[in-house]
Amino acid sequence: MHLRNMKKDYHLIFANPFILNGVIWMFVWLIYSLGWSYLCPKLSDGLLLFIIGSSVISILIGALVNHRKWLTYKPINVTRTNITTQTVFLIILYILFLIEAKFAGGLPLLGYIGIGHATVYKDFGLPLVHVIVVNGLSSLCIFAFYCYKSSRNKSFRRRLIIICLLAFIPFFVMFNRGGIMANLLGIFILILINSKKPLKQILILVGSCIVLLFLFGAAGNLRFGKDGMDRLLEIAEPTDRFEESGIPGEYLWAYLYVSTPLANTQNTIDKSMWSDSDTEDIQKFITYEILPEIVSKRIAGEQETANFHNRARLINPNLTVASIYGRVYNYFGWSGFWILFSVLIAFIVINLRLVSKQSNFHVPLMLTLDIIVILNMFDNMLIFTGLVPQVAIFICCYWISRLKFKNLRRDARKYRQIRFKRM
Repeated sequence: MHLRNMKKDYHLIFANPFILNGVIWMFVWLIYSLGWSYLCPKLSDGLLLFIIGSSVISILIGALVNHRKWLTYKPINVTRTNITTQTVFLIILYILFLIEAKFAGGLPLLGYIGIGHATVYKDFGLPLVHVIVVNGLSSLCIFAFYCYKSSRNKSFRRRLIIICLLAFIPFFVMFNRGGIMANLLGIFILILINSKKPLKQILILVGSCIVLLFLFGAAGNLRFGKDGMDRLLEIAEPTDRFEESGIPGEYLWAYLYVSTPLANTQNTIDKSMWSDSDTEDIQKFITYEILPEIVSKRIAGEQETANFHNRARLINPNLTVASIYGRVYNYFGWSGFWILFSVLIAFIVINLRLVSKQSNFHVPLMLTLDIIVILNMFDNMLIFTGLVPQVAIFICCYWISRLKFKNLRRDARKYRQIRFKRM
């Protein structure tokens, strides 16, 4: 029994958001060090110290979390009612998605390949409705796959994988590469913590990533049209090291997506006019870097929010993401990095403690936090309305299930009291 628990704890390392945070930033530093683009400036000692220091602290916190067993994995008890509920939610979300497509006049993927009305993803979707659709489909995709891995009933598994795939498909037709990546990350992590041979799964994952990154690059070229590769080389400014490596140009997209957020962060530090923070900086930091965009837009206005989100100094106007830390130097200098890092750690801790380990929603919540941590290397996911509401969805589902359970216990107690009086 003890060895079995040790094995489960070992598997949970792959889903520990604190350990993932440390490993991801060390990975970003490693990829950045390849030096495949002249666009990427040399990292300053201060930024390098922060990456290494915050990574080590994250991993140590993750080891403590594992030791105290804050995280757990248990198969969910899948029932027909559970599957029926998921099916109903899927139908509702599809209806909302089709309404969005109707108002947009088409689907982004069809527009990119020249079929129907040309619609780009950033212009696709209705206010608030799109937030519900994207977060609802992502939550359903992750939860359905969790149920699929938990069930041993072949009929149930068949229906659950169909629900999972149907929840995943809209992200392709919307050409939402961020949504595709987020859901794939959740699925891959769930496979790892379920696997009897996680190291073998990691090798399979690496092989899959090589293929997916090539397809990711090909999709990026497709967005630029028939001259996509030429346009990419023009933007990326590849170094001789890359050109002499013989690596297909499609992988340059992956390098840019991983390294340029850090490059933009460094460029912001190099060109920032920051001197000393004041009360206004604190207010702006809370509004634009901690509160979800859906809230900050209503506090400061959509245009003002967009202006502050563009405060990162970009190495190229086409490469617009700057990691979770891309703008914090403008508020507090180097202290801003450690403040936002502390906010991230607190965000993970608080949300993990809000949902019981025994709940059916503990694992999906953990996976969502993992996705947020990983995608922070591209942008500040703490404010991203295409992902953070998933955390709220699973927390709400947990509290609703608790309320329902309390009502059932209350009804059962009343029933026993009535029977006792009759006796």
